[in-house]
This record gives sequence, structure tokens and C-alpha cells, in this order.
Amino acid sequence: MNITFGAAVFGALLKVYDDMEDNPVLAQYNTPQLMEIVKTLIIASFTYASIYDMNLPLIIFIFNYLHYAISDNTALSTYFYHGGMIVAFLLSIITFDISTISVVTIIITILICIMVGYMDNKLCPEEYSWKKIIFRTIYSIGIIVLLQFSVVDYHTMITYLSHFMTSILIMTYAQYNETKSPHPLKEPKEQVSQEAPISEEKEVRLQVE
Repeated sequence: MNITFGAAVFGALLKVYDDMEDNPVLAQYNTPQLMEIVKTLIIASFTYASIYDMNLPLIIFIFNYLHYAISDNTALSTYFYHGGMIVAFLLSIITFDISTISVVTIIITILICIMVGYMDNKLCPEEYSWKKIIFRTIYSIGIIVLLQFSVVDYHTMITYLSHFMTSILIMTYAQYNETKSPHPLKEPKEQVSQEAPISEEKEVRLQVE
């Protein structure tokens, strides 16, 4: 597997996992077996890419912690994300090589990621919308432009480019599905509450009536 491909797979799968958790478009396909497969592939692709680029896990760890502290306190909302932070930290230590580290590149990349993450969270807090699609398209174009220069970490940018492009595809499908269907998909929490079994007390009451 090529390292660039590994970083791209990591970014795409991370978005798929995120949307299977809280986006009604993918949440309807959420099963324990499928989620475990996705999580395993995320760790595998992340580990592979990190072995060949030590900047990747270090940037992922620092950025996600700062993003959680500054922009979005729900960014680490699952046990898997907390575990992922530990994996990123451990990979940063295991792959650390002082001869290849670029402090300037790491700082610039983290600052760009924090800025984009902050803007994305504040301007488009909704799960999906045409506005969010447009903004993430702009972010993707900006990353493609940045990749032409050596001021950012290449594989970290590939990870986020893949993440945004996957997000654009999923949100576009969600918007199309909402327009096509007279009954748009409900949020996962709504589905769970509506599909919950009738309690014993209510069932007895219905029988009496």
C-alpha cells in the first residue's frame, strides 16, 4: 500500500465512522459488526501511514486535542476517539525521529487545521446542508493549493482532503435523498425513541382498555 493511499483511506474511513455514529444517512446501516470492521481499518491505515511519516500521528494528536479544547467539546465524543488519541500519542513516540522532524511544517499545518476546524464548527454546526457542502468544497480546493507547496505536511493534508471529499459525497447524497423522499430521514435518536418497545406498564394498560 502506498503511504499517500494509506493516509487517504484513513481520512475517508474516519469520516464514514463519524457519520455512521450521528448522520441519519449512514446511521441506518450501523451494525456492531460493520462498525468494528470500520474501526479496525481506521487503526490499520493510520498505523501504516504513521510508520512512514512520523509527523502524521503527532499532528493528529496535537490538532485534535486543541480542536476539542478550542472549537468543539464534542470532538472526542466516543470511546473510540479517546482510544484513537492514545494510539496517536503512542505512534508519535514509537515513530519519532529527530532527523526527519520539521517543527515549522508541523506548526503551520496544525495552525491551518485549527483555523479550518474552528470555521467549520462555527459556520456550519449542522450535520449536513448545501452551505456546509460549499464550505467543505472550498476547504478541499484550499488544501489542493497548499499541497503544491512544502510548507505543510503532505500526508496530513491528504488525510483531511480525503476526509472533506468523503464528507461532500455523503452530504450531497443526503441532500438528494431528502429532496427525493417526501419523508426525510429522521435523526438516529428520533428513530430509536420511536422504535422503542412498549413498556410492560403501558402494555397492561392497553390490554385493560
